Amino acid sequence: MTLTKHLALPLIDAAQAQKHVTHNEALALLDALAHLAVSARDATTPPATPAEGDRLLVGSAATGAFAGKDFQVATFLAGGWTFLSPQAGWRVYVADESRLLVFDGAGWIDVGSTFDEFQNLARLGVGTLANAANPLSAKLNAALFTAKPVAESGSGDLRVTLNKEGAANTVSQLYQSGYSGRAETGLTGDDDFRVKVSPDGSTWKDGIVVDRTTGAVSFPNGGPTKIVAFTSSGVYTPTPGLRFADVILFGGGGGGGSGARQAAGAAASGGGGGGGGGVNRGRFTAAQIGAGKVIAIGAGGAPGSAQTTNSTAGNAGAAGGATAFGTLIRAGGGGGGAGGGLAVASGGGGGGADINGGGGSGPTAGAGAYGLANGGAGAQGGSSLGGDVGSGGGGGPAAGAAGAAGGTVRKASAGGGAGGGLTAANAVSPGGVGGLLYVNNTAQQGAAGAAGVSGGAGPSFAAGVGPVDQPGGGGGGGGSSLTAAGNGGAGGFPGGGGGGGGAHQNGGSGGAGGAGGAGYAIIIEYF
Repeated sequence: MTLTKHLALPLIDAAQAQKHVTHNEALALLDALAHLAVSARDATTPPATPAEGDRLLVGSAATGAFAGKDFQVATFLAGGWTFLSPQAGWRVYVADESRLLVFDGAGWIDVGSTFDEFQNLARLGVGTLANAANPLSAKLNAALFTAKPVAESGSGDLRVTLNKEGAANTVSQLYQSGYSGRAETGLTGDDDFRVKVSPDGSTWKDGIVVDRTTGAVSFPNGGPTKIVAFTSSGVYTPTPGLRFADVILFGGGGGGGSGARQAAGAAASGGGGGGGGGVNRGRFTAAQIGAGKVIAIGAGGAPGSAQTTNSTAGNAGAAGGATAFGTLIRAGGGGGGAGGGLAVASGGGGGGADINGGGGSGPTAGAGAYGLANGGAGAQGGSSLGGDVGSGGGGGPAAGAAGAAGGTVRKASAGGGAGGGLTAANAVSPGGVGGLLYVNNTAQQGAAGAAGVSGGAGPSFAAGVGPVDQPGGGGGGGGSSLTAAGNGGAGGFPGGGGGGGGAHQNGGSGGAGGAGGAGYAIIIEYF
């Protein structure tokens, strides 16, 4: 029998008997092949009850009637299986997969994998329908673009280019919520790079603008800042992207001196108040700060301990420590208050600035930094109303009257009040109030201790109450007593001077000075 070259259809030979058999067989094969579709592929065994005209793609390693017919088209005709050997280019639709296959000469492959390129498509939708407004549309949960590696003849790089026609046009990435715009990045209406946001998809505000010419970054609705605070020594590491930082330092406040211990019928003064710590401010670039700076926080000056030896002057308070930002800037501590004297005055500590204030010594007041805000020699400490110098601590009068107040202060920390003294007539006296400062137009200071009562602590910084650079107030002086004298109040945080302790007679107790407030460092970062 002669067969056609491509489809192997039987031909009617010359003078052939029963020509209709050959003709009908050819028509049956054409019926099986034309618009070829199979119910399934990779069939390795014949179905148990095939119907006339059923078609399958035989899989590899087939058995039974399909043995040796790998990849052929099996069609059930006239009660038996007929097999058609595919040629390269044959196409078949697999009904149970809704997939179109093509035979490449070795096996059946998905038609989609045979296309090398698509050119000038009007629309393309992936998982959704594309339309005129969005000719490229995709509905999916994840997408990946990855660089073609060098091993595959690529460069290893990946760059996605978005181009617009002119400067006045827009090329951007728009981020939506419920199809309403919330953020947009790109070149929107000019050639500066912008990041903008919207609460409703219609009102937009620029958050960041990068100038196309200079690279300068601006924040039209307010630039970002970050506040870093140190209450103990450590290392400051700038946040990445820092352009410059404002540094505000507070030195530690001086400790108050303790009151004298005196015999009956003789005058004694209370301990002098400690001076307020200084404040120093500076602005530094990222280059000046470098990788970081060591922060040294000045300790508050230790208080003078209560005098326990009869007929002896009180103990002096220690000076507050300096706070430093590396070697770039420092704020000095306040001087310590002198101990109460025996019928002599006690000197208050001097205020600190960027150098330390001097401590009181006996009736001599401590010198303030640069001669400003000196301590009081039996009188109120010097006030500091114009600069960053802490106010001076109050002094105790020689005759044993009430302790003097710490100096008033405006921008730096306040000194402590002096302790109350004893007169020669054995009269007791109250301590002096801590240095006065104003927070949100409200006067604040450590309360004076009444006779035999300890002085109040100086006001301290509290977040949300005052400015971020609020200084501490001076502690109040303790009141004197024939028996148990009051202690000086602690200096407020940061840098407040401690109050002086009250004097007491021999055999009595108490009258210790108040501790100075610790130093503080604030770094305000700008990006």
